Amino acid sequence: MHPYRRTSRYLVLLTAVGWLSAASAAQTMPTAERQPDVIQLAQDTAPPPRDLEPRYQPVPPPERSGYNDSYIFALTRGVANSTMVPAAKVLLYPLTVPLDLVLLPFEAIGGLFG
Repeated sequence: MHPYRRTSRYLVLLTAVGWLSAASAAQTMPTAERQPDVIQLAQDTAPPPRDLEPRYQPVPPPERSGYNDSYIFALTRGVANSTMVPAAKVLLYPLTVPLDLVLLPFEAIGGLFG
């Protein structure tokens, strides 16, 4: 096939596509209408907005009980909640449990004031 024939086919194809797109653009373009000199804005007839109110009422904090039990077995609880190596915890439990038992009356009374 001759190279000019291929080029002429592309030219015919491009011309046809261009002519069709120009024709469709001419049909879809809006006509220029004269705008009015004065533009009136519609006013909203809705009532003014209300004050913002929360959708849900906040939950009040729970009432604090009269007794604080954080003092009872505080030494043992401190060892249990610590980040020590478990082997060290096992060695400290024989010291903390008897101490907490001896101090239990004072820990119980301290919960009334804490």
